[in-house]
Amino acid sequence: MSIGKKIKELRRQSDMTQEQFADLLGISYQAVSKWETEISCPDLSLIVPIAKLLKVTTDELLGMVPPESDAKKREYDDLYEKAHHPEQYELAKKASKEYPGELKYIDWQASCLYMRTFDDYLTQENFYADLEKVLKLYFVVFQNAADEKLKNDSLAGIVMTLSALRRNDEAEEYAKLYPDPPTLDKNTVLNWALTGEKKDKHQQKILMNHFDGMLDILINKKDIDDKNLQCMETLILAQRMIEMVFPSGNYNRYYEEMMLISIFKARIYEYTEPQNAIAELKRARFYAERFDELFMKAPVSLRFESPFFDLLEFNSNDLLVYGPLEENKRIDTFKWWLSGKLFDGIRNQKEFIELT
Repeated sequence: MSIGKKIKELRRQSDMTQEQFADLLGISYQAVSKWETEISCPDLSLIVPIAKLLKVTTDELLGMVPPESDAKKREYDDLYEKAHHPEQYELAKKASKEYPGELKYIDWQASCLYMRTFDDYLTQENFYADLEKVLKLYFVVFQNAADEKLKNDSLAGIVMTLSALRRNDEAEEYAKLYPDPPTLDKNTVLNWALTGEKKDKHQQKILMNHFDGMLDILINKKDIDDKNLQCMETLILAQRMIEMVFPSGNYNRYYEEMMLISIFKARIYEYTEPQNAIAELKRARFYAERFDELFMKAPVSLRFESPFFDLLEFNSNDLLVYGPLEENKRIDTFKWWLSGKLFDGIRNQKEFIELT
């Protein structure tokens, strides 16, 4: 919409005639008429007074609608949140094409393409070629983003992608650019203010954050292709930590971590102790099914059965899902792990085939 048409629309919404509008601006009504019929445009010096008179921002007056008020962008955001992975990538490409230079959509493309490289893995050559495309997209965002969060998210994506490309020295250099948190974070300061059960609950949240961080490092300490037995020690430690923290045997959302631990242990056992590998995969399947039973049927909130986290609960709405719950079952994740080349050493065994 031209500025003249915008002025006409807003003037009418304000219930002003051309004469009234012109008088308030101290100009002739003929000038206003020329703007609205697109014969001429307002002088630059009048833009701010016009915007104030019409009670809009200069951006709105000039048609520069901010993202949060752009209905089409809101529609893309809503669709992206509800879509599952393959659809998200197509949405990201479509949004980027419609809004060239919109860095958020380029970041969407990068993150979706990164996940797709693993889903569509055929050869190492193709895998690395796709990752190079991901890296280029992340660099576009990182080098141009003014928003600090978006810039940091793309920086994390660069580090992650460089690591997947085995360019670890470069990954380390970019990781050093990631900003440190404040000396005192919000949780620390809030902890000073709370008392009683509020303080206990808050401290449990802090403890759980540290617990999650330790598990993440232990479970993902080595590359999945590394069959070094030292990896087994860290996996066993992670498993025992979960078992000690949840002595009831109800692991709540940590069934997913237990599933991954068993899958990675099976990977190490695959060639040297195939029966142990099968046993671990059976456990992994049980953990996947238990997770789905708890969280993949309908939204639910479950309290943790743990002396360390008994004041906390996990809401399934906090799960990272793409599309309907039934399309995000962990049993499908389990089968995905088994479908690749990781377990070629035991793939032909009857018990393995039954698991798939």
